[in-house]
Amino acid sequence: MALPSQKKPDEVILVVDDEKNLLEIIRLNLELEGYRVIATHSGLEGLRLAKELKPDLILCDIIMPEMDGLEFCRRLKADGTTNHIPVVLLSARTHARDKLAGIEAGADDFITKPFEFPDLLARIRINLVRAKQKRDVSPLTGLPGSISIEAEIKSRLAKRSRFAALYLDMDHFKAFNDTYGFPVGDKAIRLLADIIDEAVKERGNLDDFIGHAGGDDFVVITTPDKANLLAEEILSRFDRSIRSLYREEDLRRGYSILVDRQGKEHFVPIMTLSIGVASNQKRTIATHWEVAEIAKETLKYAKSIPGSTYLVDRRCK
Repeated sequence: MALPSQKKPDEVILVVDDEKNLLEIIRLNLELEGYRVIATHSGLEGLRLAKELKPDLILCDIIMPEMDGLEFCRRLKADGTTNHIPVVLLSARTHARDKLAGIEAGADDFITKPFEFPDLLARIRINLVRAKQKRDVSPLTGLPGSISIEAEIKSRLAKRSRFAALYLDMDHFKAFNDTYGFPVGDKAIRLLADIIDEAVKERGNLDDFIGHAGGDDFVVITTPDKANLLAEEILSRFDRSIRSLYREEDLRRGYSILVDRQGKEHFVPIMTLSIGVASNQKRTIATHWEVAEIAKETLKYAKSIPGSTYLVDRRCK
């Protein structure tokens, strides 16, 4: 029997298995680990519960009467309201074709009975992490989103690592979007994502983190010694590359013209990039909220300076 966990995950797990004794053992062990467990021995009832409760993960036996696990998985993944839920199939079958059938049905993972509970628990944790990562990935850039950014900062704070967080924001992006249209605006966002990625690969560390917080906001987490170098490299690449998205006449003028709904013309400067940098190299930072507050305050000052600019918070406390 598993001992009670000190960590309480609070995720909801739906277990579908017609073996009532095994169902009860799984339920009890998962509850001792801090999970909320919903259990049923019916595939049809499992589908109803999945649709109603939207659990974080489903454990489902393959061999069941009425509806087997493969059909359960196919129906779950065919429903737009439940197809995001990770499914781990349980089976006494060990042949490779059985695993392939599970994958083809849409299962996320497969574990063979009999199993050790620590192995099952590891599979559950891995698939919960993967599901969160999938939900947090920007569909536009493929980069991790706000949840992952927060988790990365918390991790570095917990390890007491020295780090610098670069918060990036394009200047005049909204007006550019209104002038050139959303498809071109999306190109600008993807362009900046590529610029950041290339700069980090060439100038940064192997474990540097890049996140897309949404819109034209990006975050890079690196070591303090790389912060200035990366900021300068990103700004230089941005100023060279962003011009490719503008019409020649706008480049010659140095601005584009936005006509509002009242027919009034507005002169929109060529986009530039601002970067605010927060670091715990010279000051104590306790929470991820402080990191964001310091970086955004520094970013605000950077945006008040014409042209592409970066500023590093150098205050000590």
